This record gives sequence, structure tokens and C-alpha cells, in this order.
Amino acid sequence: MDRITFLDSVPQDSFDRVARLAASSLEAPVAFVCTVIGNSVAIRGKFDAAGASSPHNEIAEQDSVRVAHAIALGKIALIPSGGDGAGAAPLIVVPFSAEQDGAVLGALCVMGSPERKWSDRDVAAIAGLVETLSSELTLHSAIQDRKEEEVKLRHTTLHDALTGLPNRTLFMQRTDQAIARAKRYPDHLFAILFLDLDRFKVVNDSLGHQVGDELLVAVARRLEQCLRTEDTVARLGGDEYGILLDRIRNVADAARVAQRILKSLAEPVNLSGYEVYTSASIGIVDSATAHGLPEYMIRSADLAMYRAKGAGKARYEMFDRAMHADALARLQLETDLRHAVQREEFVAYYQPVISLETGEIAGFEALIRWKHPERGLVPPNDFIPLAEETGMILPMGQWILGEACRQVAGWQQAFPRAEPLSIGVNLSVKQFAQADLREHIADIVKTTGVLPNTLKLEITESVIAGNPDHAITVLDGLKTIGIEIYMDDFGTGYSSLSYLTHLPIDCIKIDRSFVSQMETKDRHFQLVRTILTLARTVNLRAVAEGVESTPQLLALRKLGCEFGQGYLFSQPLPPAEIEALLERNPSW
Repeated sequence: MDRITFLDSVPQDSFDRVARLAASSLEAPVAFVCTVIGNSVAIRGKFDAAGASSPHNEIAEQDSVRVAHAIALGKIALIPSGGDGAGAAPLIVVPFSAEQDGAVLGALCVMGSPERKWSDRDVAAIAGLVETLSSELTLHSAIQDRKEEEVKLRHTTLHDALTGLPNRTLFMQRTDQAIARAKRYPDHLFAILFLDLDRFKVVNDSLGHQVGDELLVAVARRLEQCLRTEDTVARLGGDEYGILLDRIRNVADAARVAQRILKSLAEPVNLSGYEVYTSASIGIVDSATAHGLPEYMIRSADLAMYRAKGAGKARYEMFDRAMHADALARLQLETDLRHAVQREEFVAYYQPVISLETGEIAGFEALIRWKHPERGLVPPNDFIPLAEETGMILPMGQWILGEACRQVAGWQQAFPRAEPLSIGVNLSVKQFAQADLREHIADIVKTTGVLPNTLKLEITESVIAGNPDHAITVLDGLKTIGIEIYMDDFGTGYSSLSYLTHLPIDCIKIDRSFVSQMETKDRHFQLVRTILTLARTVNLRAVAEGVESTPQLLALRKLGCEFGQGYLFSQPLPPAEIEALLERNPSW
């Protein structure tokens, strides 16, 4: 706090009291406390025995000059009378300071009658009052500092350091207050918007955390511009924002605000020289649809936001009761999935991969299945996304990798052939990010006895996106074990073709969406042919996924595709049925 601001914070009564005591002690007609601002003297407190003959904050010009000069010197000054004219009365000027830093803040001045001569006793009396004033100012300064610290601490506790917006704690408090108003006044309506930026991680990973932080701040400012002063926008954490729209007429008001936000965020943002585009998914809940605790309302808006993301992003969705039912079902599924990991309820199924040159089984892809004690066999699409989101994919992935290697190692012994049976296992994004991935896989290869070159780790483009250089380093490390790398779902990503020459991969798996329609749509046929031509150009093998008909098989053979996989050959089967299949040794 600067000197002037500090003095302005001291009550005028404090200065008036000191001036009155000074005048009384010396039986003087006038006393005042003053400070120098620029070239003029400002009165902070004054006592005039004759009454207010001049404005409270004014003294004669000649007195002002004399006082300012004395304060500038920072020493006690005894200024004798200069005659009978106005402003020529004798003055005692005693500078005062706050004890904390000793800097002169102003002076206590006592003005006597023209014939007055100041004594040492007079000076001592005024000096004593100044000492008291300095102590009082020091105490006041300490109190003000403490108040400022408390205000700063309270602000820090309730606001986000990066954006300056209210944080989750303050947002919850204001939501709680809105709920209380809605309970008191049935017609009171408010809404909560839960906003999550789309693809923020891409910006963060590609342009760096500094640009990511700049984007979060820019979004905060745009959100503020879209709202009324009585509304609240908060940063809830990461790239999530909460908005409280208080006193709305109907839910359509909330929808209009969401549309305004989406339009604002669609405009590009210039960040450190980069033109960045962003969008957001927004969930909306109004107090008429969901009420109760703030946590419940925010969770409801969060559920609606996830519905918006699932519907294509850059949009908003309204919460309804069905979402709550879905959320409860999802929560139960998550609980069951955690139990499944602990109780080892997973089983491995295997789908044959066929050599299109010989028509015989060349290997398998291992697929995890969940044998639920009540629901039976749970389809992978019902639990794999949840497992990835919750991190449970890590123990599941570890289990299926070890189990598949153990199983195929046994089949390699039981069913020997010139080209040993291979096994493909999918590697999730979270598994790929583990620092000890290479050591973990090397240990599995060693303990299970599977032939290293028959283990095919299947990755998708999502594993590589964001940091291709790191992905290459990890894949190079895995290749030193002797295993092979397959690119799964090839052709569905934005940059798949560029990976053919940069990544240390051995084989591509052509996505089933192309293969399944190649006999009915010439464009799909041409795409498959182009992919196979490119693969041969860079010396890669190819597996066609989703082969379901004989015409597809014939077309793939004609195009020179090395391997096929699909229901034409076999659906995924448990180990016992795979062994029976190997005993028969079918050929297609």
C-alpha cells in the first residue's frame, strides 16, 4: 500500500483527536496534522479554537510553505512569528512516521499567537504526542496489512490463479446460494452450464503448456463477455468451466447463452503467433429439472456435456432424467468392472488370421471378453471404453497379453508348422504410455516362452497422435525384443499414410469399413487396392479385417493381400474350440 493510500485509510477522527490534544496541551489556538502531496500541504485533521474560519483542509499559503519546508527537512522546526500578517504566526512543526520503516509521513503542527515563544517543554509535549501518533499509525498499518493479506488469501482460496475466475469452491458456494433462493421462491429459476473444451489436449501437446495456458485464459475472457454481470463463470479445473445463470425466465435463455458461447469460441484465437481454433461441448441443467445439492446439479450438467461430446462436440445438450438413469447404470458397470479385475472374470477369445496365399491358419488375434456372473458374456464395446477411461485397461491389458502369449506358446508346441502360429494383441494408449513397457513385455516373452517374432503388438493411430517422435522411440525399443508391430484400423485416421514411412511397423491391418463394402462400392475397392499398393511399395505386409464373403476373399487374393481375418473364416472362439479348429486344420 502506498503512503497516500495508507493515510487515506486512517480515520480522520484519529488525526482530529491528536490535533485537539496538541492545541489543548500548549493552550494554542490552532493545531493540525498534515502531509505534503506534490507541492501542497494536505490537512488530515485540525483543531481551531476560534471555529471553522477556513475550510477544514486549508491553511494559509505562507503557513503551507513553511510547513512543507520543515517536513522536507524531516526535523523538528520552531518557526518564529513573521509579524502580524496572516500566515505569520509562530509554528511548531514535528514530523511523524510509522515505526515500521521510519519514512516521514507528515507533521503535527501547532500554531501560536503572534507573541508566542516556544519552550523546550512545548516541544517535548508535542514530540510525545507525535510518538503516540506514530505508534497508532504503525498499529493501523499492521492491521491494514493483515486485512489486505486476508483479502488476498480469501481471493486466492476462491479464485483460479491462471484465469482469475472463481474456482470450483466459490462456484459451489454460489450454486448453493442459488438453490437456497429457488427453495424460498418457487418462481426463481437458474441454470448450470458445464463446459469442456474439445481437443484441448492436442493444443497442449503440440504447441506446449504455455500456449495451452494462454488458450485457457482467452476462453475465460470470451466466456465473461458472453454473460451478464450477475452471472458466474468459474474454472472448475483443467479445461472445464462452470457457468451459473441466475434469475433466468426459462431454459431457452440458457440455450441462447450456450449458442452465444459456441459462436464466440468458434472465432480463432491468436496465441504466441499461432492461430488456434477451439470449440466446446456444453451440458445444461436447470433448477426445475434437477435440484438438491450443488454437487448433484454440477454432475447432471457434466452428464449432459458428455452427451454433447458423444454427439459430435461443439454443441450443447440439455440434461434429462434418462441421463441420470444411464449414469447410474454406468456407475454400476464401473463397479462391476473393478470387481471383475479383482476376481479375474475375464477370458481370452481368439480369432484366426488366415494366410490368403495358403488358405491356412497363420495365427490369431487375442480378444478379451468379460464373463459377468449375472449378465453372462459382456460385449467388448460395453466395457472397453469404460476400462480405458478409468485406467482399468492397464491390468486388463497386462492380463490378456500374458494369457495370449502363454496360450499361443502352448499351441506352437502342440501344433508345430514351418511358420509358427502368431498371436496379435492390442496395445492401448495407456499401456503404450507406461515407462516400463518394454521391460514388461520382454518379461512376458521370456516367462511364457512364446517365440518373440510371433508376437504382433497392434497399435492404433491414437497411440501415436500428439507425439510421433516419442512413439518411434518406444516402438524401436519394443522391436529390439524381436516382436513385430502392426498398425490396426489402418485408413481411418487423418495421417495414416504418413506413418507408413516414419514408424517402425511391419504390417498394416486394413479397417473392416473398407473391406466390408469393397464388393459393392467401387470406391472402397479402389481404396483397398491403393492401400495394398502403398504397403508393398514400403515393404509392409497387410491383413484385411472384416472379411465376410467369398467375393471379398477372391478380390483380396487377386489384389495380393497376404492375410485375412473375419467371420468368413471364424468368429472369435474360446481356447478349446480353437484347439479343435487346429486339429481339423481347415483351409479356405
